[in-house]
Amino acid sequence: MISSASNRFINTHVLVILLLTMISCILISERTIFPDVPQRMKIEASILGGTMEPPYQYRVMKPLIGNLLQSVLSPFIEDEVSRHAFSYQVMIFFVFLGVYFLFYKFLRNFFTENTCILGLFLLQVVIPLGITSIWEEGDYITLLLYLIGLNLMFSGKEKFLPLVIAVGVFNRDQIIYILFLYAAFLFFNGRIKNKKAFVNAAICVIIWGAGYLLLRNIFGFKESVYTIKHNVTTNINTWKSIAELWIAMISVFAFLSIISYKRSNEFFRFALISLIPYVMIYFLLAIVSQLAKFLPAFLVMIPMSLQVLTNEYTGDPLAETEKGQAQ
Repeated sequence: MISSASNRFINTHVLVILLLTMISCILISERTIFPDVPQRMKIEASILGGTMEPPYQYRVMKPLIGNLLQSVLSPFIEDEVSRHAFSYQVMIFFVFLGVYFLFYKFLRNFFTENTCILGLFLLQVVIPLGITSIWEEGDYITLLLYLIGLNLMFSGKEKFLPLVIAVGVFNRDQIIYILFLYAAFLFFNGRIKNKKAFVNAAICVIIWGAGYLLLRNIFGFKESVYTIKHNVTTNINTWKSIAELWIAMISVFAFLSIISYKRSNEFFRFALISLIPYVMIYFLLAIVSQLAKFLPAFLVMIPMSLQVLTNEYTGDPLAETEKGQAQ
């Protein structure tokens, strides 16, 4: 009977993850893929053809996967527009399936099952708030890669982080920020001065730099119109709309995270502080109204917020004991 109840509980969680995956897939499809498929096809062709403007020119991972899926589906779907749309729907379905599964797995390092499910719902709520264009599925791939990295750390497989960096640099340069979370993890484990960990981090930096230079060597070192001056000017001139977006999507989680700072473990304390330079860099190097790029920050803020909402604490040894008993 215990085994049967446990299986039902597991099946319920699987259904929740599938449900949230379908909801996110539908939302992204309706607001990102379907609005202008012909324009998306032009963007994909210009990136793969080497004529796209930077930094989009160097974000080749998504169009490569999309193009591969379209080639596989070409015998079954003749219409190019339909084939493009369906290929990217397939892609984002599996991306979000991985996101929700891995976020649940990450949260289980700190919380009970029901609290983890609440965390998944909170993530699902913020995802559609960050939709601002017809070509941003790469930001969700970035989110997936961050979760892969976090789970590698907390499962004792951090030696594979360089592989995550190697893959991620072909999607977004932003993947390098995962080293801030790696530093938080090492601090949490009292290994911030560990030589082996330092070498692992150094390898990540070298691989990121090599991928960065390789892409620019292939497609050319093109001057981007999105300079620091351009980005700062745009962010200042559009501060009202930016403020509305950030208040709607971030303010509550930021407030709850600050409240839970003292009751959090060292990982989340360090990770929350690391969001300060992350936001500063974001302000200088990107248009901050494009909030999908800020999604990795919620991997820190949602767990911290859950402590206030559920009264479970990542820094409380009793919570760890109770979690073990629940298992």
